[in-house]
Order: sequence, then structure tokens, then C-alpha cells
Amino acid sequence: MKKTIGFIIILALMAFALFSLRNSFKEYRVTVKDGSIKTQILYKGLSNSVDFTKDNEGNYYIAFKDRIEYIDKSGRAYNIFVNKKLNITSLDYNNKILYYASGTNVYSYNLISKESKEIIKNIPNYGDYNNSLVRINGDYLFVTIGSATNSGVVGPDNKWLDNYPQNHDITPKSITIRGMDFGGMKTGAFVAYQTRNIKGQIITQHVIGNSSVIIYNLKTGAQGNFAWGIRNMMGIDFNSEGKVLVTVGGMEERGLRTVKGDSDYIYQIKKNSWYGFPDYSGGDPISSPKFRDSFNKTIPAILDNHPTINPPAPIYQHKSVGSLISLAIDRSGKLGDKDCIYFYEKNDNSIYSLNKNRALKEKANFEEGAYIPSMKFFDNLIILDSKNGYLISMEKDQYNNTNSGMHRFYYFLLTIVITLIVGILVGLRKKD
Repeated sequence: MKKTIGFIIILALMAFALFSLRNSFKEYRVTVKDGSIKTQILYKGLSNSVDFTKDNEGNYYIAFKDRIEYIDKSGRAYNIFVNKKLNITSLDYNNKILYYASGTNVYSYNLISKESKEIIKNIPNYGDYNNSLVRINGDYLFVTIGSATNSGVVGPDNKWLDNYPQNHDITPKSITIRGMDFGGMKTGAFVAYQTRNIKGQIITQHVIGNSSVIIYNLKTGAQGNFAWGIRNMMGIDFNSEGKVLVTVGGMEERGLRTVKGDSDYIYQIKKNSWYGFPDYSGGDPISSPKFRDSFNKTIPAILDNHPTINPPAPIYQHKSVGSLISLAIDRSGKLGDKDCIYFYEKNDNSIYSLNKNRALKEKANFEEGAYIPSMKFFDNLIILDSKNGYLISMEKDQYNNTNSGMHRFYYFLLTIVITLIVGILVGLRKKD
């Protein structure tokens, strides 16, 4: 009898341990919405990371604010370098060289010689959207530069105003201003706070301006403007034809030039094209009935003689503003349709796919507290959750749970334990 009681106690402890193990499974969970794919955790402990990339040998490079970490195929990790003066926002790899954006510069780091260089300088990253993205396609490095303001006018909504009182949007191409002022007629566009515009005023171009994409030749070092008038790019990638696609945040309900009715977009960015900021959004003029100011009135245009009255329209308009973040394109159809676009929606905390027919599908939902600043296609879709510190792979499979294998193991053991307990109880009852 004592042996039986002891055996039951052991089984009870096993059951308790299994339930504890089950609770540990709940630490991180991805709910896959597509039964043809699965997710699995590649690496943990990457909290506060900002971006990642991968070399041809399968080694990963993880960017944090002030350092870059190397993780080899066996999981061994160490810091390549640490520099407390850096503020890294994006990272990419090409031919034994790492390229990363930090503050107002873009750097290269040679993994063989350990040499670091400033390759692009004086990026006007002092405003609202100052996290430049770097992305390589072939022999070219693309760099995104966001706007300094919400809609072209500096105001109290700009949190950087005390530190950079003379800051404002800088244009990469010369523009002419209509002379509209805002905030009690005290502040104009493309000028410092409480500086007025003059009708017909020409704002001269800078080599590198806000709301633009610049392109850098990796072989020659030549650089120039690729496209402009693009407010805030949160994700960038290339399809199989080399076309550039970005997620763009729409104008918000804030500031001296408040804009109501805007949303986020996905654009194909064409060379030498103007995309409308700050007088167009989603291909529509800011003066159209789609948009209204804080008093529900028509919003006047800032620029005179627009570069075009027909800026390119987006390929996708989202349901809300301030929600589209990272973007990756399945160039070779690893998960499904070739050139299918995958993007992260932070409000839903989900990854969606958008195919060529503009069919939108939710692929995976992440637990509360997740944030996906970057995802890229290599062998599979690799996803960085910087808040929870996980690098995750999304790939084709019949299962739809990050820990499906572990869960099956858990339920298998639990079934054995329950069967043993029931068997013992039945045996004891027969003895009685």
C-alpha cells in the first residue's frame, strides 16, 4: 500500500512538472493563421535589437543601438564591435562588409580588415522620423530619409524643438512656396518655428534632403537622390524585377497643419519621381475632400508649381494611419506566390501578405507586447521581435504553431501520466 501511495505521489509530481512546463510554453506564442506555414524560434535574448542580416554562410548579424552582434550557425555569439556613440537604426550585408545607418551617417564595416568608414554623411536626421533604413540591391545601397515634421510645418508637436530650434524639413530639390503661414500666421513651411513664408519664396535644394531615398554605388562611391516627397518610410525591399517597394506612414492629426483622413500606404518607388509630400498623400491632393484640418476645413497646399499634378498612386492603401511597419518581399515564392508582399501591422500585431492581385491575408498574429521592426527573406522569412528578443523563422509546413513539436511532446507525456494514474486507481479499486 505504501509503495502504491508513493507511486501516486511521484506521478502527481510528474503531472505538476508537466503543467509547469506547459506554462513555460506560454512565454512566447505565435498564432499562425495559414495552415501551410509554421514558425519556429531561431534565437532568443535579442531584446532591444533594431535590425538583422545574414551572410552567405548562414551566420547572422544582429544590430543593437550601440553594437553589432555575430551569431554563427552553431548559435555561438559575440560582439563584433561596441560603440556607445552610435545610434544604429538599420543594418545590411554585402560581400564581407556590413552597412549600417546611425544618426546622420551611414557606415561600412569590413569584416576581414575590421575597418570602419563613413560612406554617407550629413543626413538631416533631426526630426520626427529620423531612423534611416539601409537596404542593398545588387551594387547599390538604398537609404531612406524621413520627414522632419508631420506635414511640412514645425510646431509644438515636434518633441525635438527645444534641442533643435532651427530645424525644419530640408528639400533635396528646389521648391517654390505659396506663402501660407500657420499657427496664427507665425510659421511657414520648410522654415524654422515661428518663421514666416513669403509668397514666391524659393527653398533651395540640398544634396541630401528629408522625405527622400538616396542611392549609393557600392563600387564607385557615387551617390545621389533616387526619389523624393516620401513622408516616412518604415520598411523597404525589392521584388524579383528589382523594383523598390516601401511602407509609408500617412500624415497625422497633429501640429499646426493638422491632417485628418489620411492612412498608411505601400508604394513602388520609381527613380526621379516626386511622391507628393507635403501637398499630396496616397496620390490625392491635400485639398481634396478626403482630407480635413482640425476645424474640418479644406487644407491649403504649401507648394506652388508642384513638380507634377499626378504623383504616383500607392499599390495599397491601409485602413489606418501609423500602423504599417516592416516589409519583405518573397522574390522567389518561398512561402507562396512569387513577389508576394509581407508586412507587419503593429496595431493588429500581425503579419499580412499582399499578392499581385491585391488579395490581403493575415499570416500570423503575435502575442501582446511584440514589435517587429524588421523582417527579411533569406531561406525563409526571418522575423525580428525586438521587444521580446526573438528571431523567428516562418516557413512552409503543415503545422501552425511556433512550439508545435514541443506541445505534441508535452501532450504525449501528459497522456502517459494520466493513463498510469487511471490504471493504478483502477487496480487499487479492484483490491478493495
